[in-house]
Amino acid sequence: MGERPRPTRLPDQPLRPGARMSLHQDRNERDFTAPIVSVSLGLPAMFLWGGPARTDKTSRILLENGDVLVWGGSARLYFHGIAPLKEGEHPLTGRARINLTFRKAM
Repeated sequence: MGERPRPTRLPDQPLRPGARMSLHQDRNERDFTAPIVSVSLGLPAMFLWGGPARTDKTSRILLENGDVLVWGGSARLYFHGIAPLKEGEHPLTGRARINLTFRKAM
């Protein structure tokens, strides 16, 4: 058996209302066999889930406080992003959404 991947938590800046994250792929790693784990905290966000090409149609998935999204395998390099964050206030994070991303970055 191979060694289990050890995830790295990547630092994320809080998103404020009006902020967005354009469609992108997570290609910083040397090894794409480990999944990406995303934990959402604070304000809800509309996650945009595309396909292997930037021009693929996206699906919209509502992520709320405490939601965890995991993807890997053939979908590991699918384009994804966040639509502009709507105005709001969360009791724990105020006017912010925090995303904790875990992946094997090295």
